[in-house]
Amino acid sequence: MAENRLLDAGRPAASHIRIAARASLDIRHVVIDDVTPHPSAANGIHHVVRRIAREQIAAGDDPRIIILRRPDVAGEPEPIELPTLILPLDGPMLMGHIVGIVPQIMAALTAGAGPETIFHIHTARQPVLPLLVRELGRRGLAYGITVHGRYSHVIDKAGRTANWKSALYVRLVEQRALGKARFVQAVSAAEAQVIRRLAPRARIRVIPNAAYSSALDGMPPAPRRRTSFAEFPTFGFCGRYAIVHKGLDLLIEGFAAYRHGGGQGRLVLIGTGPARDVISAMANTFGLGDAVEINGSCFGEEKRRRMARWDYFVQPSRFDGVPIAALEAALSGLPLVVSTETGLDAAVDATGAGFVLSALTPQAIASSFSQASALSPEAWDTMALAAYGMAVEIGDWTPIAATLRGLYLA
Repeated sequence: MAENRLLDAGRPAASHIRIAARASLDIRHVVIDDVTPHPSAANGIHHVVRRIAREQIAAGDDPRIIILRRPDVAGEPEPIELPTLILPLDGPMLMGHIVGIVPQIMAALTAGAGPETIFHIHTARQPVLPLLVRELGRRGLAYGITVHGRYSHVIDKAGRTANWKSALYVRLVEQRALGKARFVQAVSAAEAQVIRRLAPRARIRVIPNAAYSSALDGMPPAPRRRTSFAEFPTFGFCGRYAIVHKGLDLLIEGFAAYRHGGGQGRLVLIGTGPARDVISAMANTFGLGDAVEINGSCFGEEKRRRMARWDYFVQPSRFDGVPIAALEAALSGLPLVVSTETGLDAAVDATGAGFVLSALTPQAIASSFSQASALSPEAWDTMALAAYGMAVEIGDWTPIAATLRGLYLA
């Protein structure tokens, strides 16, 4: 059995901590690591959990992150600015999937837990989930679940079952775990509808992802464009190179249709994962040459510097749930080009923060690119400010963490 590692990382700087006169909650965020080629810094679930935990520390609670990781997944050193416990995901297997947790790991996971403890589980469509929540139930410990878009391919946006095998699995295996949860978080109304179809008795709450913290960071400043319109437009994508999930095949083909139809500009991608070479080959097949730039990963200030040269952020996902990268791009003043499946369509339409694809097709992407390229500098400025305003309105982690605390106590 792999050795447990406790990264006792301390807390954010004292100047950021607000001490509240209330009982501190013992909050345990449980993350089940899948086999993935993407680093933690590019893992959306890891990012969400870290942001929520920071808010909870600032509010006077006691969160920790518990990562259950398969022994055959090497992983990488985790960020140590937050209390993190890494445990081996070890137990009986069925058809290549771990479906249980050995007693020693369950004991470590629940050590010291009591009435003031809540387990916030960040996964779904995960065979170990029913066994995990059964063990929590045997100990009288409460839990909530955030699905993180893992049911998004099961029911389509018209409400039809798109994957009968997965739908049957959820209804037979996971529905009970969802129904007994103190809450089930959906990040969009569309995701809530999917969960409701699969688990009608679940206590579903719609709580979106976010892009900044008003408590820890203050109000983000309004963006200022620092590049000229001489090479307008530059379309950009930043995220995992998950071709089907993120719709990157549609993006390349749609950009090719746009260019071959006389459109100008460039497409720049930043991402992680082994599919980078496949995407490059697709771009070459369509004869896009220097019009497409496909980069490896970059983070922090370097990523912000590169994205500052873009004019639009594009997210044509087939399956997603309010992607944080798109919210962060909007907060920086980049208008969005998004699919309905991102869960951002209603907000983008309501605020004029960009363009919503009419369909998940290359032709719809090409059409949106044509509309985007036709904007005047003044119209683009208006749309950029609308994108920023949308992100400020819906993308604050501080009230999101407060809402979650209320659900923990429900």
